[in-house]
Amino acid sequence: MASNLRRRAMPRLLTMVLFAGAAPGWAHAGQLNSVDAVLDRYKHALGGESAIAKVQSETMRGEIDGAGMTAKASFVFLAKPFKTLIKIQTEGSEVSAGFDGTVSWSVDPKGASIDKDTAPEAVRRDADLQYALHQPAYFKKLEFAGVTDFEGHPCYWLHGTTIWGKDNNQFYNVQTGLLEGYRFQVDNSSGAVATVQFQDYRSFGGPLVATKVTSRSGDRWRTFTYKSVSYEPVADSVFELPQAVKALL
Repeated sequence: MASNLRRRAMPRLLTMVLFAGAAPGWAHAGQLNSVDAVLDRYKHALGGESAIAKVQSETMRGEIDGAGMTAKASFVFLAKPFKTLIKIQTEGSEVSAGFDGTVSWSVDPKGASIDKDTAPEAVRRDADLQYALHQPAYFKKLEFAGVTDFEGHPCYWLHGTTIWGKDNNQFYNVQTGLLEGYRFQVDNSSGAVATVQFQDYRSFGGPLVATKVTSRSGDRWRTFTYKSVSYEPVADSVFELPQAVKALL
C-alpha cells in the first residue's frame, strides 16, 4: 500500500524505480554528521516529539494522479497506531486495503486478497503512526553517509539495512531538515528499487505533513495530493476485516 502517507501504508501502494542522484557534498554552517543529529533535526522540523506523539488517530483525504489514469481518483486514508485503512474511488469502482494489526489485506473488483509476500515487520513499520519517533528500531544498521543530491536538493543521506534485510536510503533537506524522499528496495520478494518524494509540507494543526507524495517506476508514476488532514478519533471498528477477507482466513 502506498507512507507518509508518510513512510507507513502508502509506500506499499507505490511501486517505483531508483533515481540515482549523486553529487559532491555541500558545506554549510553547522553541518550535521550523525544519524541521531539528522533524525533529531527532522523531528524538530516536523513540530517536535510531543506534537508527533500526540497524534493517535489520523484521517487524510485527497486525490491521486498518475501515468495511465484517464481521470484523477479520490482517496481517504485512516490510521491509528499499527492499524490502517485506505479506500480509493476511481472511475466507478473502489479499491480498499488495510492492516488490522495482524492481517494485511486488499479488496478490488476482482476480489479479496491477503498480502503474504511483504515482510510482516515491514507492514507493521508502515502502520506505525509515530514512525518518526521510532525509526532506528526498524534497522539492523543505519549509518550517516554524507551529503548528496536527491531530486535536485542537497540532502543529508542516511543509509541502512532494515531488520528484514532490505536496503534503505533516506534523504533529509540540508536547509530545512525535512524529509525529501526515500530510495529503497521494496519490501516484497521482487527486490525492485523504488523512490518516493515528499513535497509541499503543511500544518493541519499537528506535525507538518507532506501534502504531495510522488512515486516512480520506469515510465510509471503516481502522485498523492492531500487536501485535508484530521486528527479526530477513529473507531477501532473501522479497521475490522471485511467479510470477504475473513472468508479467506
